[in-house]
Amino acid sequence: MWDILLKTVPVNLRRDIGTYLIMGFLVAVGMYIAGACAGISYSYVQGFEDNNYLSNSEDGQFQLRHPLGEREEQAIQDKGYAIERAFYFDVDMDDGSVVRVMKTRQSIDQIVLDVGELPQTDGEAVLEKCYAYYHSVNVSDTLHVGNEDLRISGIGSVTDYDMPSIRMNDFSSDSDAFGLIFVTDTCYQSMLSALGSDVRETYVYAYKLVAETSASSAPSAETSTSTATSAETSDTSVSDDELRSLLVDDLGLSSNLSTFVPVENNNRMGSAKDDYYVYAYVGIIVGIGLLVLISAVFFLRIQFSLEKQSPSIGALLAMGTKKSEIYPMLLLPFVLVATVGGLVGFLASCAFPLEGVVGNEGYYSIPEIPMITHPLIFLYCVLMPPLVCTLVSLFLMRKKMAQTAASLLVSSSESSGGSGGIVGVTIIGSLLAAAIFMVGRGVGTYATTVAERLPDEIQYNYVYELAEEHKTIPAGAQGAYRHTFSVEDHGYIRDIQFIGIEQGNRYFNVSVADLNGDVIISSAIASRYGLQSGDSLSVFDPLTAESFDFDIREVADYNVQLAIFMDIGDLRSLLDKDGVAFNMVYSDAPLSFSKSQLFDSATKEELIAPVEQLGPEVRSSRNVLYTLGILFYSVMMIYLFQFAVVRKRRDVACLSSLGYRNGEIALSLTGKLVVLACVSAAVSLLVGYHVSLPLMPELLASTPIGIILDYHLPDYLLHLLVATGIILLSALLALWRIASTDILFYLRNRE
Repeated sequence: MWDILLKTVPVNLRRDIGTYLIMGFLVAVGMYIAGACAGISYSYVQGFEDNNYLSNSEDGQFQLRHPLGEREEQAIQDKGYAIERAFYFDVDMDDGSVVRVMKTRQSIDQIVLDVGELPQTDGEAVLEKCYAYYHSVNVSDTLHVGNEDLRISGIGSVTDYDMPSIRMNDFSSDSDAFGLIFVTDTCYQSMLSALGSDVRETYVYAYKLVAETSASSAPSAETSTSTATSAETSDTSVSDDELRSLLVDDLGLSSNLSTFVPVENNNRMGSAKDDYYVYAYVGIIVGIGLLVLISAVFFLRIQFSLEKQSPSIGALLAMGTKKSEIYPMLLLPFVLVATVGGLVGFLASCAFPLEGVVGNEGYYSIPEIPMITHPLIFLYCVLMPPLVCTLVSLFLMRKKMAQTAASLLVSSSESSGGSGGIVGVTIIGSLLAAAIFMVGRGVGTYATTVAERLPDEIQYNYVYELAEEHKTIPAGAQGAYRHTFSVEDHGYIRDIQFIGIEQGNRYFNVSVADLNGDVIISSAIASRYGLQSGDSLSVFDPLTAESFDFDIREVADYNVQLAIFMDIGDLRSLLDKDGVAFNMVYSDAPLSFSKSQLFDSATKEELIAPVEQLGPEVRSSRNVLYTLGILFYSVMMIYLFQFAVVRKRRDVACLSSLGYRNGEIALSLTGKLVVLACVSAAVSLLVGYHVSLPLMPELLASTPIGIILDYHLPDYLLHLLVATGIILLSALLALWRIASTDILFYLRNRE
């Protein structure tokens, strides 16, 4: 009997091959989305862990106004830290870009080469890969930097600049305008000496919290770039806070310390990995939604199949066939479809990974990361669909088999039920597709917000960050005092600029009169952290770890920049700055500061330029999510309309025999589904938008800008029009199913 019953499986598959193919394709698309999203996230997490180990990635860095002495370096080393001098100076290139010159790293944040080799002689250099990409520089080319013609011996990357931005708090990389180059120690010194006052050396130290250390291995300040050179491993457990305390309290470097940045505070580090976590989130959301949707799809089809085969099941039971022998006959077609669909989806995620379409070459400076998968991803994609199918099938079969053979024998061979299942699948699928689509839109809107609003928010043409505080400001310019505080932000530590200004500062549209220590926050701060006027904001000083609470007086219209405004006197008093002090200067015209007087300077164009690089990076991710959402929705709609016709084939035959045209029959069978699908799309788009609102701060947590997500009526109507087009096209495809119906077969079957 088993052999006889199993022979019905291929018959069933052939008879409804079109429906089974659509079901399998739906499963394959779903598992491709889930597998590809999980795969790209897993690959990048694993790749970054390997790269961090290979390069001995830093635990943090600090910047000083003047370099440490040999005694101070030794004191830090004796406490169980390793430090590497990551000193640099910036050189303006002939094409308007800036190249940051560094010595080749010896221990911490070592260079990972894509091609070539490290510099062996003074005339050689390693060029950072993104700058090389944008400027079409290859190994063995010559690059003129400052007063040197450097032969490029290698091209690679370093972990402390995986997002190569000139400033640590820039919201985007801009490798067309900025890059790194690494030279030998003696070449670095000769270039620095030759350039003289045309450049300013910046003293940055990378540190490791637990290091290989030896008291006898401390190098001289003139010859070494690293104090991590010995073979003894310290067992001392140390922390960022302890190192900060050592620098400020024990070594008395509070006035010398310019920045102190643990690795989790550094926007340049780990940005690529954090961005690819987006796909892990999407994979989880899609995976959960797909389980629900696939369950509903199989429930719908299995219920229809069981009702259609009720007389056959009743006859088998009446002849004494065991229920356990009937189950495989009914279950195997769906299990095979689910298994093959899941396997195809998984194999497609391996053969066509998302990395090739979501990555923007030249944006992140990271080594080549191979796309790999994980056994759990395979098990999820290949086993979860048939498991869900089996559970749904057994649930329905148990209910069907509980009926008597007689009642099954008199059941109709054609089902008129299933309407509730179609409604459920339509609603669930529409919500899931809209959520994917709206997450993609949110990612894209973030870039659009920056591009449209940042130029209006920056009202000055030049900004200068002074190396030493000034008491007077050049005529025509406006002075301010800026200090960086930090706040916890969705698992990150975010630096926020507190800008102390005088009343009437023409470059900032805020009034600081009578604040009395209160603050004005930008609307970017308000939207990102859910704050409003009257709330309190808690921050801490990253240099001293001291905590502060500020009352929010009002919200200013700055949608992009994470900035907080104070009266300059209040900020000076808070920081124990006696008298008049300015460390920032804003101007419409260029000012005659020498580079030795500045920490940094920028034009308005330079501050806006990264938007051009941000756009392609964000658009690629947006387009992938758009495509996945639309593809999934299209396949689901096609399946639903095909199924709506299949379950009513007897009615199709009857109506055709009475002279009704195919279009009239299609309208009769699918009209209600068209209305249902359109209403579901209209509601799901709005629900999907509101679902994306709380997700975007999590997905863009590493990006230091405000997140404004508007959804205006023209956009909504356009999206609804696209959804309606997909629905109508799916309804038209149902005409093919109606035209291919064997009218005589179903009429004879009815008789």
